[in-house]
Amino acid sequence: MFNKARLIALSLSLIFFGIAGEAIGQVLGQPHRLDDKQVQQIIHRVENQANAFRKSLDESLDKSRLDGTKREDDINAFIKEFDKETARLHDHFDNHKSAGADVEAVLNRAVRIDEFMSRHSLTERPQNEWRTLKANLDELAQAYNVSWRWNAYSPIGSPVSEVPYRPNDKEVEQIIHRIEKQSDQFRASLDSDLDESRIDGTKREDDINAFVKTFYEETKRFHDLFDSRKSTATDVQSVLDRAARIDQFMRRYPLTEKAQNDWSTLRGNLDDLARVYNVTWRWDTLSLP
Repeated sequence: MFNKARLIALSLSLIFFGIAGEAIGQVLGQPHRLDDKQVQQIIHRVENQANAFRKSLDESLDKSRLDGTKREDDINAFIKEFDKETARLHDHFDNHKSAGADVEAVLNRAVRIDEFMSRHSLTERPQNEWRTLKANLDELAQAYNVSWRWNAYSPIGSPVSEVPYRPNDKEVEQIIHRIEKQSDQFRASLDSDLDESRIDGTKREDDINAFVKTFYEETKRFHDLFDSRKSTATDVQSVLDRAARIDQFMRRYPLTEKAQNDWSTLRGNLDDLARVYNVTWRWDTLSLP
């Protein structure tokens, strides 16, 4: 039997490992999809911090040996281009047309400023302001799925999201609703087909019903996570993994045209969801155990 001291030690261990496990999950887990308001807040932080940095840099340059030189003209030109691209991104975001390429254009201008700040020692304040702005820009890159490392910059730029523009919350929600509505339609046509097929009442029918049930449950779970602003690409992958079981069944057991067409439409909706969350997915190369 456990004595009191061992019981307390065990409880503390469980608490520790529970907290550690949660922390590890947060570190290793994929960041959730940011909603429109959160992305807008990041853009505002970038703009406000850029203003603070510009002011402190101007003051520092006026008191430095670079005052009145070509180097000062260069950094002012870099900042002007950075401001221009940031304003362009903001305009595109407001018009629901912002894309990873817009963010990359901002970052490409920012890296020129970063090179200047690394080469020329200025006062502590502009250096601190720039570090804060860089952190804001890292958040922006993550929000748009832009791969970015300041110390590994290439003039060609960094890979950007395959999504042509960042879908807003309403557009993503519409895709989810289409998937749910089409799932109901597919389920109805599938049930009708199975009742009149040679696999009615067999284990194969039980299998496909189980696949459809787990797909439905995972889709509902994903919708709940989206509503709670916690949905990730991993959650989309989980939905697709369930759908893949159904797809294998539909390939192996040809049913009526209606069920096949309903499934084909649902697959198209799922492809839209995969693109929105930047999940690489090809049904024809899928390999399941």
